[in-house]
Amino acid sequence: MKKIKLLFLSLLLSGMVIAQPVSSTAVIPIGVTLNSILRLNVVSGGNIEFVVNSIEQYKNGITNASNYDTQFNVASSVDFNVLMYAEDAELYAQGVTTNTVGAGMPLANIGYVMEVASGGGLAGTTPATDNWAFTNGATIAGLTNTATTAVVTSHPGNGAGGTIQNNFIINWELATPAMITATIIADNLLTQSLPSDRYVVNVFLVLEAQ
Repeated sequence: MKKIKLLFLSLLLSGMVIAQPVSSTAVIPIGVTLNSILRLNVVSGGNIEFVVNSIEQYKNGITNASNYDTQFNVASSVDFNVLMYAEDAELYAQGVTTNTVGAGMPLANIGYVMEVASGGGLAGTTPATDNWAFTNGATIAGLTNTATTAVVTSHPGNGAGGTIQNNFIINWELATPAMITATIIADNLLTQSLPSDRYVVNVFLVLEAQ
């Protein structure tokens, strides 16, 4: 009887071993490719032209109006900065064959204020809620040829986005009393006594990843 029990137990155990499932492993590689998006587009105001033709304008400059606005937007997959600077150290006269350094119009006569275009994101100094900060938001600044001047600095983790969010306006003005008050320029155009001519400089907008 004992042998029969042992034989039965042996058969039962061997049946359990045979019933064990076969282990099988498959590997599924998954890759993610992120293509960088870093695009800046000037929507309007790609050419700004101030014309001074009265003593009043020589004395008080030309204040900002819609025809002195540059609108641009940014599409970026990463946080970014927008740099703005002039190509030359001054605005050079076009009516002369050779421009002498120091004889042109000082860059500081060109002033600007940054603002958000309608429907854009939030500008401010709080990274948790604001998308970016303006170097001179609501404060007038004078144009320079310093290539590291950032006019827009997005907040880490909150600045990347499309053109609806990142939509900006540069409000330009020329030699106004507000600029003199802010000590951007020392004197108005009348006191500067610049020769009659058309003075020109190229301004660069440069988009860079942070």
